Amino acid sequence: MFIHFDSDKGAECDNCGTPGTVMHMSVLRVDQTVNLCIVCFGALAQAFSRASEKLRIHPAQLKH
Repeated sequence: MFIHFDSDKGAECDNCGTPGTVMHMSVLRVDQTVNLCIVCFGALAQAFSRASEKLRIHPAQLKH
């Protein structure tokens, strides 16, 4: 997987169609690419942040 953070005024966001992107992700194994605008990238970052909080193990959850 290759992730490139750079603005591309000529590309459209694959999620919402807005012109201009800030992230290009290429997954070579499945020959897929994804381009995201700043708004959609922000939504993706928030989703990952919430998911990582759900995966966090709190000390009270550990069994001794």
